Amino acid sequence: MYCWNWAWATAPTRRQEPAIAATRVEFNVMTDEYRWNQQGIPALLLLGLLAALALLAPLPFGSVLPWSHTVLEITAGILLTLALLDATRSAGLRPALLPAACLAGVALLGALQASAWPPAIVRTLSPEHSRLQAAARSELRQAGAPGKVPDTLTLAPAASRSAALTFAAVVACLLAGAAVYERTQRRVLALAILASGIFQVFLGARALAKRESTIWGEAVGGDAMRLRGTFINPDHLALYLELVLTVAFAWGWWALRRARDETSVERQIALVAAPAAAWLTIFVGLAFTGSRAGLVAAVTGTVAQGVFLAVGRRRVRLGASGILLVLVGTGTVAAFGLQQGLGRWLATSQHELAWSDRLRVYASSWDLWQRFPVTGTGLASFRDAFSLVAPRDLPGLWYWHAHNDYLEILVTTGLVGGLLVGVAVAALVVRLSRVLRDGERSEDRCAALAALGAIAAVAVHSAFDFGLSMPANAATLAIVCGTALVARKDLRV
Repeated sequence: MYCWNWAWATAPTRRQEPAIAATRVEFNVMTDEYRWNQQGIPALLLLGLLAALALLAPLPFGSVLPWSHTVLEITAGILLTLALLDATRSAGLRPALLPAACLAGVALLGALQASAWPPAIVRTLSPEHSRLQAAARSELRQAGAPGKVPDTLTLAPAASRSAALTFAAVVACLLAGAAVYERTQRRVLALAILASGIFQVFLGARALAKRESTIWGEAVGGDAMRLRGTFINPDHLALYLELVLTVAFAWGWWALRRARDETSVERQIALVAAPAAAWLTIFVGLAFTGSRAGLVAAVTGTVAQGVFLAVGRRRVRLGASGILLVLVGTGTVAAFGLQQGLGRWLATSQHELAWSDRLRVYASSWDLWQRFPVTGTGLASFRDAFSLVAPRDLPGLWYWHAHNDYLEILVTTGLVGGLLVGVAVAALVVRLSRVLRDGERSEDRCAALAALGAIAAVAVHSAFDFGLSMPANAATLAIVCGTALVARKDLRV
């Protein structure tokens, strides 16, 4: 009885709980600052390299060139090594392990597809591969041409090996992003991503004003009236800007929360003006890319972020914040130039939406998957495999990709790869939703808000395009998600 009375008397009252919570938050902030001051060379190098990668990866045509692709892969490998060198950081990577393992499984699948296997295994797993390889050997013998056709589970072994390395680099970026959990370091990464996106907009606007058809002195085809930055395809720039847009939205929400505690109007305006200007700049730039899928995805991502806030904070009115921002952004685009910003969308005919060549590609891709259902045609082998089912009158540009990342993953990696990617995305969404709901500080919840918005936008865009085939886009998405996965939870302030 005495012990019970003592516990009751010493327990914190309701009036004391806010002070205790504030003390805990202050302690955690001081802990983060201490960690920042005590960082060793590997940790600082990790942050510097990761920020440099986020800032510079889009510049060489989205890192799609062979040399830039190789640099990205090597840098990602160094980043992963640095993340694992610190025992404290590597121990905190647990929330990122499941999605990372699934994506690493796709990389391993690509490597296995490109390896030589006993003919009996190939016949069992993929009879169509075995039939095509037997036909190729027969034709070589009849032509009297020397050469050997190996028994593999891919129609393009070299492309599958290269794509496996790309997936491995994305996994490394995800884990490296997860190793950056201090708020100061997270701010550095967010600044790098925002700076890169704004640079893309202004560089593209300069080229658009001069009607230039070159990037870094190299002639590029396509419509010179579309903003493309350093990406050859404006649609791919649109996907990149969608990622930056979600970071700007999260920054704006954090600034609004901070502004409420300020008594000075000038200070309140200063806090909100920067993220608002960044968001509007990115949105206007995205509209001027002329990407219809990109505009729909950007609107979806912004509205979804508002909905996530309403659900996570249990305040219904927050759900309208995304819609309000979209309306303001559309008005800003109209002020700069309605025809240039939204003209391509407004000019889209019903025929283009309902009966375009895109739907024929989707139908043919579905037929192709049915011929290679389990392991697929081989990672990154769509270009080589699509000719098996492509309509004769289909333009050649449709042979490169399925223009639908879901279908292309299913076609090239089969049910195995599709299941791995699905589990990875589900694990990301579940963890990020928990961080948004139970994040210890507003900055933790902002990181989750940015990542969830990015996933929502990319999920829509990927249904109509292949923007994630750009290494810079995939790496940026991995970094944005990785930094939010390991945020602390369980305290709401």
